[in-house]
Amino acid sequence: MSVTPLSGTGAAPIPRGIQFPVFVAAATCAFAGVWMSVPLASVLLTERGASPALVGLYAASVWVAALLAAPLSPWLAGRVGGALRMHQLAVVLSMLALAGLGTNPAIPLWFVLGSVLGVASCLTWTSSDAIAGAMAPVGREGQFLGIYQTFVSAAIGGGPAALWFFGVRNEAFLGSALIMGLGLALTLALCEPPGAVPRRMRLTFLRLRPVALMMIAPSGAAMLCGALEGSAGAVFPVQGLALGMAAAAAASVVVATGFGNMLAQYPVGMMADRLGTHRALLGCAVVVAVGSLLWPWLAPGWGIWPVLAVWGGAAGSIYTLGMVRAVQRFAGPARALGMAGLNTAYLLGGALGAPLGGLLLESVPGWGLPVALAAVALGGGLALSVAALRRGG
Repeated sequence: MSVTPLSGTGAAPIPRGIQFPVFVAAATCAFAGVWMSVPLASVLLTERGASPALVGLYAASVWVAALLAAPLSPWLAGRVGGALRMHQLAVVLSMLALAGLGTNPAIPLWFVLGSVLGVASCLTWTSSDAIAGAMAPVGREGQFLGIYQTFVSAAIGGGPAALWFFGVRNEAFLGSALIMGLGLALTLALCEPPGAVPRRMRLTFLRLRPVALMMIAPSGAAMLCGALEGSAGAVFPVQGLALGMAAAAAASVVVATGFGNMLAQYPVGMMADRLGTHRALLGCAVVVAVGSLLWPWLAPGWGIWPVLAVWGGAAGSIYTLGMVRAVQRFAGPARALGMAGLNTAYLLGGALGAPLGGLLLESVPGWGLPVALAAVALGGGLALSVAALRRGG
């Protein structure tokens, strides 16, 4: 795997053999900083007297801004000189937004800064995925991207734990910016990997059409993962309360699924390398379906925790498998478009999964949500497996 030095960093490039682990460390800092700010914002707004609806509206503004930015990321990366350069600029923008939130601004400015943070964090995410995908060697995509997603999952789940150190106060946003700044420093000696994005991206129908046709399996996997994880994060704790779990235990449901997500990425990635993404996708879908039916039946007993961990690992790995498939199928400009489509699809899935999950839990109490999730996982997994197989496995 060859690399081309990124001009203008002012630092000598580090040896090729450690480019990937250094970048993974940098991306981990970026994700941890952003996700530390998510629960912090919710708590601080509530303490200021904001209603739950207003807190939800703030969170929605961040997600909507991210969703709008995702499709534009390949074009923006081409304009600024590559995926690594866009990653660095996006981290700087995130740090500025976090610093602004750290000043305890007026409520309207929260929404402005939150939207800026949504755009910047999305560009950080899309550029990270593109760089990791370009660094993955041919034939070992699953293994390398599994390692990358393991650390990303750990950062997303463990980032909020940094609040134990910084405290739940406005100044903690500066702590988020500090963590991201550490990751930024690590990128200064990295090189732009060839094939992450072209230096100039021209979006045309002729270029988009073949990419869209080949993105059925990758983007479908990303959307399915987003829908499952969105539903789990928003609705599983509520379902746990309805099943007789204590409040602390119900809140820990997300911790269990996140822990499983972190542990599953590498083994599932290796399975994709050896057995093919189509088999790995179907296997994960079956595990999600079985887990969706098992854990409500076992609740509130201790047996739910290993089931939830396995469920979270299988659900989260579906996105990784979509990413592996996109990296295998695309190169050059098509890869940049494919990775942007992957991120957009995940955001759409998450935006749909949470409200639909809540609606099902309210309108069909009991087994309505578990059965629906099992059906969606099985149907989606089977369809995606067939789509991946028809395009070469």
